[in-house]
Amino acid sequence: MTAPAKPRQRLRPGAALLAALTIAIALITLLGLEPVATLPPELNRTLSALSQLFIQLVAVIGAIALLLGVLNLARFHAAQLRSFPRGLYSLLLLIALLGVLLVRALERGGILRIGDGTTATLSLTILDVAQVAVESALAGLIFFALVHGAVRLMRRRVTLWNALFLAALVIVLLGFSPLSDATLLPVLREWLLSVPVSAGARGLLIGVAIGIVVVGVRVLIGRERTFRE
Repeated sequence: MTAPAKPRQRLRPGAALLAALTIAIALITLLGLEPVATLPPELNRTLSALSQLFIQLVAVIGAIALLLGVLNLARFHAAQLRSFPRGLYSLLLLIALLGVLLVRALERGGILRIGDGTTATLSLTILDVAQVAVESALAGLIFFALVHGAVRLMRRRVTLWNALFLAALVIVLLGFSPLSDATLLPVLREWLLSVPVSAGARGLLIGVAIGIVVVGVRVLIGRERTFRE
């Protein structure tokens, strides 16, 4: 018996129009980023102007999406004010959000001036302090989570790779401690960060770049699943 033939998917007119529009905009943007020697100069200038226009539209749409996300976040936490203790953290977040917006608005209006008044020093300082605090806390949690995970792996099954993973974590942790001034731990730590860790990070970046190229090619040839459903 022969297997029944799979029904062919019908391409909707709206999806086909969206795919054609996306492909056209992508090609115009790519051609406008760099002048093509085989095209007339007037056409290159037109493609460049259209490419810059599309990029600016994407930037504006991204800014609008970010604003809508902030408003949605504020609406969600405003609804959480009725519950305790989650409402306390939501209140602190809303106060911080409104405070930073107020400081930034005063700086843009020229009312709040610190230093020479040419740069928004206060809002940038607030951002730097919050970002450094959050990054430090997350880095500490990540290290402890990695050590805990390595110990759990060693308890389940002791292998060479698990032992190397645990040893690398211990060396990096002790290499950042004040007790590592008179030992070889800082040297080992720098080698681990500059060779294996750097190689792994580059591999991840190459994988991300390949994924972006594959998705872009699928969009250009109209094979992206979004346009077929």
